[in-house]
Formats: sequence, structure tokens, C-alpha cells
Amino acid sequence: MNPRHALAAFATGILAAGCTLGPDFKRPEPPAGGYVHSAPAPTTTRSVTYGADVADGWYQLFHSDNLDRLVRMALAGNPDLEAARHGLRAAQYELKAVAGTQLPQLDATGQIGRGKINGSLLYGPVDEIQTTGNRWALGPQLAYNLDPFGAARRQVEAQRATTAVARDQALNTYVTLVDQTVITAFDYAATEAQIDVTHALVEELESQYELTHTLENAGKITRSDTLQAQTQLENLRATLPGLEQQRDAYRNALAQLCGVTPDEFVMPALSLRDFALPAQLPLSLPSALVRQRPDILAAEDSLHTASADIGVAEAARFPGLNITAQYAQQSTALSDFLTRPGAIWSYGLNGTAPLFHGGTLAARQHEAEERYRQSLASYRSTVIGAFVEVANALQALQHDADGYTAHSVALDAARANRDLALDEYRAGKYTELQVLTAEQQYQQAALTEVQADVQRFTDTAALFRALGGGWWNAPRDPAALAAATSGDTHE
Repeated sequence: MNPRHALAAFATGILAAGCTLGPDFKRPEPPAGGYVHSAPAPTTTRSVTYGADVADGWYQLFHSDNLDRLVRMALAGNPDLEAARHGLRAAQYELKAVAGTQLPQLDATGQIGRGKINGSLLYGPVDEIQTTGNRWALGPQLAYNLDPFGAARRQVEAQRATTAVARDQALNTYVTLVDQTVITAFDYAATEAQIDVTHALVEELESQYELTHTLENAGKITRSDTLQAQTQLENLRATLPGLEQQRDAYRNALAQLCGVTPDEFVMPALSLRDFALPAQLPLSLPSALVRQRPDILAAEDSLHTASADIGVAEAARFPGLNITAQYAQQSTALSDFLTRPGAIWSYGLNGTAPLFHGGTLAARQHEAEERYRQSLASYRSTVIGAFVEVANALQALQHDADGYTAHSVALDAARANRDLALDEYRAGKYTELQVLTAEQQYQQAALTEVQADVQRFTDTAALFRALGGGWWNAPRDPAALAAATSGDTHE
């Protein structure tokens, strides 16, 4: 048989008999349980639909144009999201590079040199030939890894899963950015509401202090009563700088989320009164959640990487085969280069088989197997943590509704008690201390009612975040770069 035909037949046989070592990855099954029992009871203003899908623009359900505008600003300008997208792009190029190693590698080689040879070059006596001269050579060479046991294929599989992790991380950055922007906007609006309530309370205490001062001048109360009223007024007024600092910090946080400096940031007007709670809330099925939450997807793809690494480590313990071929034109004189027959060529099948590596290869395989078990445990932990996060958000909605109702009743009672105390004080039946006590109760009830109000909004946003943020329903891929920066090159 012709040597070329024999080599081709042998290589074909090796490829046909080749296999891919290591386990084939299978998606883990989700836990049997879920979080349906944590869903809050329906009310006249809110209900939860089990199995409903989550919209990408879930923040629009709060019916605030300025909130929508703020989220769009963050998505357009946040540098962390841009960095995550470029990280994904780099991982995609790395995948292309790794996948390219499976194909034959063709290179052009050239040589210009001068040297001396003797008879040993032709396995003769050293002094049989003595010559010194130039050497010119040019030609292609080919190398192809037959990969009989699938090491290269598993490496590509591992890189593909690693690229998927980068995509999951970009999606998680996207979902987290929307959530942080919405919640920070709620916190900003809540602080503004607390400042407004405090200013209103300060005005009421100022009026009360003027009344106390008038009663003191009329000899109906003592100087001590007036000083107590003044103390109450100034203590409340002293809380305003702290609230204003908190508001400014939230504003600066929003500027950072939008990717601009505080001086460049144009803050949309936000008020708790402008927000409305969604009447219908979706609740994804657990089987859908594990296919949608970016952190669960990242854990699954990391598990896939660990599975493929087992095959890489296992294949390293088996022989490797490569086909090499070379053709060149060479000459000892530049003037004769490529003008007369000077062809040289070679081809062959190269094989290597590990014989003794001091237990290193076996240890690498066992390490990969343990890394897989570690990733599997991490995946289970991520899924359980996600289910717990959804359950906590659902339960929080129920508690928020109960708490807000109680705080509203408490505020009404505190307001009535405060008004009654003032009337009795004017009639001379209550002391200044009783009025101050009633006023303090009303102040605390008014501020906590604002906090209870915003808590309903933040916990609603937390539910959408826990359900994965709806990125899969976005009009364009949230992990992709903008068209202006996503140009591809081929080399």
C-alpha cells in the first residue's frame, strides 16, 4: 500500500474509534418543593398569579414616568453593566480561539541562515564532508490534533460553559442594576417624604411653642413648660440635617448608578405620592425560576464547566495523536531560490502516551471530580437560596400589608390624641408634659407610617428581583453590547 494511503487509512481508523472521555453534562433537577405556600392572601387591591411571567419592564407597573426615565438612564450609562458586557464579549472571543484549536493548523515557515556541516549529517565520518554555506527555505507546514479521546472537545465544551457564565454575570448585573435603581429611588422618595413630614411637624411645634409662650406671659403656665416646648421643637428641627444628608446620599447613589458625577446628574422629581402599587403580581413556577434567575444559571454553567474538566483530566491519561506535514523549497543561493527543483517534504503521525508522571495525572482527575461535586453542592445552595429569597419576598408583602394598615390606624389615633391634648391644654385641663407626650407619639407615628409605606414598594421590587427580573422578555438581549461597539472581526 502506498505510504500516504496507509497513513490516511490509519488516521481515519483512529478518528472512527475515537471517543470523548468524561461524563456528559445533564442539567440538575430542581428541588421538589418551592415557595407557593408563602404567597400572600389576595386582597381587594392586590393578588398574586401563580405561574405568570415576569415582564422585563416590571418597574413600569409602579406607574411613574420619572422612575421609568431614571431606569433608562441607568441602563444607558452604568459603567459596571458596560464592563460586564465587554467581559462577555472577551469570553466569546476566547471561545472562538479555543474552538479553533480543533481544526488543522496551517503556518508558513521561512529560514535564512548560514552554517557549516560535516559528514555526520549523512551518518558518515566527520571529516568526509566539510562545507560552509547559506541556506534559504520557504514553505507551509500542517499540524492536526486527532484528539482520539476528546481532550480538545472537552476543552471547547468547558470554555463554552465558561462563556455562558460570563453571560449570566452580565445578565445578573443588568437585573441588579434595575433593582438597585428602583429601590434607591424609593428610598430617596421616602426620605423626601420624611423631610416633608418633619417640616410639617416643625411648623406645628412652632405654633405650639408660640401658644405656650403666650400662656406663660399670661401667667397660666410656668417657664419650665415653655422650655419643654422649645426643647421639643429644637430636637425635632435637629433631625432635619440628618434626613437631608440621607436624601443627598441617595441622590448621589442614583447618579453613580446612572454613570455620571453628582454635578452632571439631573435628578427627576420623585415622590411617594406618584407611585402606585401593582394590583397584579406574577409568581414564576420553581421549574421556570431555575431557568431564568441569572445566579442559578451561572451556578449551572459553572457546574457544566466542572463536568467538562473531568473529561479533560481523564483524556490527559491516554495517548495523544497528531498528524504533521511539511513542504518547503530550499536553496543555498538566493539567486537560485525557487528557480530550480529544491523541494523537500515530510509527513507523519506522531503519538505520545503517558507512562509515569508520579501520580500527577490521576490526582488531576480526582481533583476535577471533587471540583464537580463542589460545584454541584454550590448549585444546590444557590437554588435553595433563591427559593428562600422568593419566599421571604412573598411573606414580606403580607407582613407589609398588615403593618401598613396597623401604622395607618396608629397614625389616625395619634393624630386624634394629639388634637385632643391640645384642646385640653388650651382649656387648662392638660399639662405641657401631657401635650408633649401626645406630640411625640404623633411624630413617631407619622414618620413610621412613611417608612411602612415605602417598605411595601421596596419589597414589591425585591419580589421582581427574586423572580429573575424578566430579562428574558427584554426587546433586545440585555447582555449584548450596543450595535455601535459590537463590530466583529475575523482572523
